[in-house]
Amino acid sequence: MHRSFPCCLLCVALLACGDDDGPSTTPMPDAGGDATDDAAPPPEDAGSDAGPRDWPPMTVPSSDEPAEGVVREVFTVAGSHPAANPMTGDETPTELDHTTVVRYRAAGAPSARSVIVAMPGLLAGAGTWQSLAIALVQRGASGGGVEVWAIDRRGNLLEDHRGTDTAEAAQDAEIAQGYYFGGDTIGGVAFEGLRTQGELGYLSEWGLATHVEDVRRVIALVPEASRRGHVFLMGHSMGGTFTRAYAAWRFEDGTRGVDELAGLIVVDGGGAAAGIDEEEYRAGGGGIGALTNPGLDRIRERTRFLELPILGASALVRLHVIALRALYAPTEIIEDDPGRDRLSALLLSLGDDEVPRMTNRAVLGFALDDASSAVTFAACALGSSSGGPLGQFTSPFGGATLLQPTDPEATYDWVDALDAEPAEWTPIELLARSASEGRTDFTEWYFPLRLPLDLGAVGDGNLPEDGYFAAQGIRAFDGELVDAPLLAISSELVSVESYEAVGPLLAPIGEGRPAAGAGRDDERAFRVLDVPSMTHVDPLTAADRPENPVPDAITEFLAEHSEEGTVAVPTMEESR
Repeated sequence: MHRSFPCCLLCVALLACGDDDGPSTTPMPDAGGDATDDAAPPPEDAGSDAGPRDWPPMTVPSSDEPAEGVVREVFTVAGSHPAANPMTGDETPTELDHTTVVRYRAAGAPSARSVIVAMPGLLAGAGTWQSLAIALVQRGASGGGVEVWAIDRRGNLLEDHRGTDTAEAAQDAEIAQGYYFGGDTIGGVAFEGLRTQGELGYLSEWGLATHVEDVRRVIALVPEASRRGHVFLMGHSMGGTFTRAYAAWRFEDGTRGVDELAGLIVVDGGGAAAGIDEEEYRAGGGGIGALTNPGLDRIRERTRFLELPILGASALVRLHVIALRALYAPTEIIEDDPGRDRLSALLLSLGDDEVPRMTNRAVLGFALDDASSAVTFAACALGSSSGGPLGQFTSPFGGATLLQPTDPEATYDWVDALDAEPAEWTPIELLARSASEGRTDFTEWYFPLRLPLDLGAVGDGNLPEDGYFAAQGIRAFDGELVDAPLLAISSELVSVESYEAVGPLLAPIGEGRPAAGAGRDDERAFRVLDVPSMTHVDPLTAADRPENPVPDAITEFLAEHSEEGTVAVPTMEESR
């Protein structure tokens, strides 16, 4: 069943954080083999009563192998320079005029037949693509090779990853916990706190035009003659809407976005939608919609990024810590973490004194499993809990009937997705890896509200060239001329019917393409894959196994619409 939840549910639900005392831990009985056995030892002067600790700084490599035969490289690409905020004069620092790319490629492969540039959704970062990217690279070896370039938008450059990088390198989540929430330092440096709206006035101009130019410069790493035959743009959720807008974009030099793309892939996003009008664009939406659309005037004046209610981006930092704990110490129990417990209480509609003992993997499972999490927009099918009874509650963030632990004296653990009966989609370890590994992020702490505002204006991508939105730099003029093939994947939020309404808006496949002349009633030109048993996020995070149709569908699409031959892109040197 497809449900249409407001995209702000994620930001409403990830709320609870706060200043914490250092947590105490106990192992799960008979746990054995915990990742924490290999964790770096604490500083010599650390102890339960030693107060704040200073940890030696450690770094995460810019190139590694996250899976057999797959290389992951992180590099940055210089982007465009936005105009200054016209109300305040704040101008983007030049060091932020960059996009971070996480490149997944086959080890030892000098070239690839298909290059996918992948744009994440609302509040999401490059890490959301990790499991799917690895599956596509591994499967692509027999078809000439596939690379996936996952985008971390420029907003991620504002994040302080000293704590998460050091924790990952040491395989000890408590380093990150102490750095962000416990007053610890790393190499003598303390966390300076999260940025404020007032500090980031220039984010008001980080809209669709800025991000389109940034992505174009990433695509430009592929030789010009090879782009139309080998480069695919893929987007999830809001990133799917971006994908369609990019294809309809007409650049100042007359080039259309689709002219340099072999095909489009949208994953539970980018369905048919009417654009907002000029009045709503300037003044904003009403009610709950105001969280993601406060309007251009307010964005320029004071509300520049999507700030989570109550305690802002700190909830996203805590999610990273929770994922690190689930990865490196899955069966350990953290006895004293008030901030985490407040988050669990909120998501599960429990009182502060009703949150039971939980293993680290159970904390992540209850928080983001589709059967229990009020964060429906970000939930995965992760398996099920064990160790104690469950009851039902009605989610305050959408009205769904969900499950909650009901015995505050019990100790809850987690049954993984592939061990559940019946098996589900996303193993909790895969989610934890996606949410915590690498120099980039699963989320975006300072998500610029100008981007969804501009995307809301695009509609079918046929804006008038002399209209109001064109004056705001939104050049999505040529939606009806998009002549590249489109693969749409429908899971939880975007229905097949919404996608089917998109087909008639597009042109037949253009000359020189493998399926030239095919109309949108031809599956070579327009195909919808329906996987209603998956959540909104599962297509990106699910295990690569025969029951998962997503990697096969994308691999087949690439094989059908990539030109013969391969494109060679040199390995990028670290620039971050």
